[in-house]
Parts: sequence; structure tokens; C-alpha cells
Amino acid sequence: MGNDIKEYVNSCDICQRRKKSRRNEPLHPIKVGLPFDHIGMDIIGPLPTTLQGNKYIVVATEYLNKWPEARALSNAKATSVVSFFYEDIICRHGCPKVLLTDQGTHFVNELVNSLCSRMGVKHRLSTAYRPQTNGLTERFNRTLCETLAKYSMHNQQNWDLYLPSALFAYRTLQQQTTRFEPFYLIYGRDALLPIEIEMPNVPNNTDLNDDFQAQLLERIQLLTGTLNDNRQIAQDNITKSQEKQKLRYDANIRPIAYQIGDQVLLQNFRAKKLDAKWMGPYYVHDNRKTNGTYQLRTIDGQIRKKWVHANQLIPYTNRKDN
Repeated sequence: MGNDIKEYVNSCDICQRRKKSRRNEPLHPIKVGLPFDHIGMDIIGPLPTTLQGNKYIVVATEYLNKWPEARALSNAKATSVVSFFYEDIICRHGCPKVLLTDQGTHFVNELVNSLCSRMGVKHRLSTAYRPQTNGLTERFNRTLCETLAKYSMHNQQNWDLYLPSALFAYRTLQQQTTRFEPFYLIYGRDALLPIEIEMPNVPNNTDLNDDFQAQLLERIQLLTGTLNDNRQIAQDNITKSQEKQKLRYDANIRPIAYQIGDQVLLQNFRAKKLDAKWMGPYYVHDNRKTNGTYQLRTIDGQIRKKWVHANQLIPYTNRKDN
């Protein structure tokens, strides 16, 4: 009798559609590799239109060194994104192995797909309504917007003029996870700041030649020894930070592994106060166990193109007919 009552209550359709969301998928940190192996990209905007006609910022962040690139744009079209990706990333830093973006039309289009295909770049998409997937870029976006807001508080029509200064400030700031400055991990030296510039003495030709040979040897030793060691230390620091974050995150979840054919409800992110919080039911059509994402199909068999994260799903229980 008790089990029957519990099953009857749990199968209430209205009650299931008003449930609170709950995390049920463990954290899957992105593994970092060599410099510029992994790039995250995003679009910020629209922002106040500047005198130059810019109202968007395309942003890219590198996952090992935390090096950011950004460009002010007048539009968020695919042509602008491709131009930035090719000129500011590929031509400046080489081809990344993986490009991570959201599913916006400025990233999911024939131009971006064609460039990635030609350059051998794997284009991976984050699930909709889940910015945590590209968390590094999202955090940088907040930092960049806050910095530009302070720079241009009384001159918002020229926020794009402050963008290079904001980038330089971030690149020369020690990162909490790596314990190094992005500038150092890229160039193998500390940035020379304006306050540190002094008028040098002019050496004679002999001293110049001797100094050049000594500096060249020191530079070779740095690039082949110390810099590689410090990059490995940075990678180890990132791994340790990710492990601690995963432990904290996973401690508060109840894992649910959905199987193909299971019925689920999908979170309704556009729901208003009195609307149902969950849509469906749907069937689980396919899954990617490595990152906790699922492809769904409707009751009448139509397959949804966009994959969803497990935290955006809850199990659905059908009420049995008496």
C-alpha cells in the first residue's frame, strides 16, 4: 500500500513539471595540454556603440597560459569572427587543436566550419544555457567588462580605445591557478612596464657584441630550460586546482546516468513565474558519457539537434493506468 501511494504521488505530471532543478552530473574539467592547444571563444555585446561604430567584442582565451585576445567589432557576423580567429589566433599563435564555442549562429556556420576543417581544428560546442562549459572565457568576459566599465565610466562612447590597455593589464597579472603571468608563460620574460623604463648607457661595439652573445646564451637556456619547467609547473597547478574544484562540486550531487530510451523532462529556461519549469516528456536518444550530455527525441519520434547537459534534465515517471 505504501509503495503504491509513493508511486502514485511521484508520477503526478504537474508536480514533476514544477520540481526544482538539481545538479546530478559530476564535473568534467577540461584537460589542458600544450600552449594554444585549447582555445575558448565568445562574443560580448551588444555594448554602447562607440564613435568608431563598435558595439561587440569577440574574445578568445587560451587554457594553459590564460592568454586572452580580443577585438572590438561593429557586428557579430560570421565574417568578423572568422577574420579574428584567423588573423589574431592562427596567424599569431598557430593553429589550436580544439576551439570551444557556444551554439550561437556567429560560431555555428559554414564559414567557421570551413576554416576549422582546412586548418585541422576540432570545433566543439557547449550545451545551450550552460556557460560553465566554457567557464574560463566566461570569467574573463566578466573581468574584461568590469575593467572597461571602470576605464570608460565617463566616456562610454570610447570604450574600445581602452581595450588594448585592459588586455595588457590582464596579461601581466599573476593568475590564481597557474601562479604565473600569461605574458611570462608566452614570451619567457616579464613585461617591461612604463614605470620601469630607464635611459640606458650606450656601450661601445665590443661590449655590445659581448653582451649580445651572453644574452643569446641566457635566452637559449631560458627557452629550453626554465620556461619549459615553469610551463609544466603551471600545468600542474591547473590540474591541482581542477581536482579541488571537482571534489567540492561532486560532493553535493546525486549522480544520475540516463540510458537510451529513458523518459526525461527538459528544463524550460524561458518559464515565467507560474509556467511549468520543465518541458516534455522526451526520450533519451543518444548520450556522451565522457561529458554528461544527451540528445533527446520527442514522443512522436522527432530528434532534437541540440545536445543538452544532464543537469538540465530530470527523470519522468509515467502514471500507470489502473
